[in-house]
Amino acid sequence: MSDNSIISVRNGVISAVVAGIILMIVPAIREHAVKFLTWLWFGVLWCWNAFMSSYSLPGWAWIIVFLFAIIGVITIFQALKPVDKPEHVSYVEDDMFGAKWRWGWTGNRLSNLWCYCPDCDAVLVYHYESIIGETLFLCENCRHSVVATIKGGGKNYALGAVEREIDRRIRTGEYKRKLNNSN
Repeated sequence: MSDNSIISVRNGVISAVVAGIILMIVPAIREHAVKFLTWLWFGVLWCWNAFMSSYSLPGWAWIIVFLFAIIGVITIFQALKPVDKPEHVSYVEDDMFGAKWRWGWTGNRLSNLWCYCPDCDAVLVYHYESIIGETLFLCENCRHSVVATIKGGGKNYALGAVEREIDRRIRTGEYKRKLNNSN
């Protein structure tokens, strides 16, 4: 016998054995699948009868009540889950327009934005020069010296300009250098 015929016989025997095993397993798998599907069908029928039976409320109303309860539980878990704060929330101080500015964060918005003297850390007062259209920030401790000047409008414009500059520094990532220098 040649090697090819031995390999052919061997492959035929292996195929026959594998086919026999498969034919032996298929009825057992089919039997278990039928049992599982029958059990599942009776479970569905039991649930249907339980929900359609007579209670103080009809079954469909209980389904709605349970759906609202599940939605409520999910909402409570989401509300209790701690929210990760963005990195820029720790950015609360920087030097801009010649003054030291400090602020806080309420949610994702700036709050309590104001400027301080870079020399004595006193709160600065503002003076609006309407003729030339600029807001001056003065230090009352440093002989009423002008610490910062913002051109273009009054106090609200000046605060808006600082907010826009803070927003720009956050968007460009420039604020990270300030955070790294302060650490």
